[in-house]
Amino acid sequence: MVKMSKEAKEFIGRIRPAYLATASKDGTPNIAPKGSLTAIDDETLLYADILPGKTRTNLKENPKVAVSWVDPAVFRAVQIKGTATPLSSGKVYEETCKKIAALPMKLPKPKAAVLIKIEEIFDTDLLKQ
Repeated sequence: MVKMSKEAKEFIGRIRPAYLATASKDGTPNIAPKGSLTAIDDETLLYADILPGKTRTNLKENPKVAVSWVDPAVFRAVQIKGTATPLSSGKVYEETCKKIAALPMKLPKPKAAVLIKIEEIFDTDLLKQ
C-alpha cells in the first residue's frame, strides 16, 4: 500500500491544473490538464471526467495512468502512477457532480468521477537535495 506524505498532499492540493497521462492499448500516449484532480485520501485521487476526448477512450482500453504536478517557482514536482476507475453512478459520482455544479463557471455534468488508486509516488523537491 502506497500513501502520500502530508507534504505531498498539501503540494498537490494547491497546484492547478494537474496533468494526466494515459495511453491507448497500442501504447499511444496522451496528456491532458485536469483542473478538478485532487487527493481524497492518502491513497486515492479523484477527478471529474467532464470534456470528451482521448483520455476517456484511453481509460477504457488501459486504466494505467500517471499524474504530474509542477511548481517551477519552488523547484518541486510530484508524479503519481496508478490505476484509474471511472464511476458513473453511486455516492462518489453524485458528490462529484454536486461539486462541479456549484462552481462559478457553467460546466457540463461529469460523465464520470474517476478514482485513481495510487501505486507509485515520485516527490522531487530540488531545494532539499
